[in-house]
Amino acid sequence: MKQNYDLHTHTTVSDGTLTPEELVQKALNEGFKVIAITDHDNISGIEKARTVALGTGLEIVAGVEISVEYGPGTLHMCGYFLDLKNELLNDRLDFVQEARRNRNPKIVQKLQETGFEITMEEIEKVAGGKQVGRPHFATVMFEKGYVTSKQEAFDKYLDKNAPCYVNKERLSLEESVKSIRAAGGIPVLAHPIQLKLANEKEYREMFTYLKHKGVLGIEAYTSRQTDEENELFRQMAEELGMLITGGSDFHGANKPNVNLGVFGRDVKINFPDLIMKMKSL
Repeated sequence: MKQNYDLHTHTTVSDGTLTPEELVQKALNEGFKVIAITDHDNISGIEKARTVALGTGLEIVAGVEISVEYGPGTLHMCGYFLDLKNELLNDRLDFVQEARRNRNPKIVQKLQETGFEITMEEIEKVAGGKQVGRPHFATVMFEKGYVTSKQEAFDKYLDKNAPCYVNKERLSLEESVKSIRAAGGIPVLAHPIQLKLANEKEYREMFTYLKHKGVLGIEAYTSRQTDEENELFRQMAEELGMLITGGSDFHGANKPNVNLGVFGRDVKINFPDLIMKMKSL
């Protein structure tokens, strides 16, 4: 079922394909009431989005999605209702963005060593002056005929544990939570299935640990999970007294099967109440 609230979206500021302005226009055209812009380690698109949304009735929540140091899967932390001028948050995001820039030439080198004729200039051209990410590498590989789809590029070469993957410096869990809280924000675990834990017991233990570390919510509803997984994580978050949020993880054409506002058939969230509660914390 499609919602008119979405608390997890990406723009060209990170690895989405719509600019902040285009994302807002899409949300307006489709009758949304609230969207959170949660670009990866970057908050520079939010004011642009708010300028377009001004006076329309669409609320833009200032958000971010921070990559956290973790294994065996990935741990991403969304932050909501941020003070965009907070010095600590901006300092930590600048650190991660610089690490990302240093990582990209290393990915190019690995691709070249694997036999692909790909240059950093080609990747940057596809990125169009925006923050370069792995989807841009996948696009170049697809356009040059090295893979039959962008997903194949990730599966065979760019995903974690694939031969051309390069690890990047990330913030610790403590740094991530501290940075979000310093900016007056609400830290929420994004798409928990990506933790890649073995069973329900491990997820419950992890959620309990995250709560102890200051994480206030779980993104129980997301397009990355089955409806059964959504319901399981909702129940766990409810048992722990944590906020229950939901978002599509919309990236535009980089994830063509993910639609704005779609993240489960039976989403048990009263979004106006959730937004009000988050603003009060």
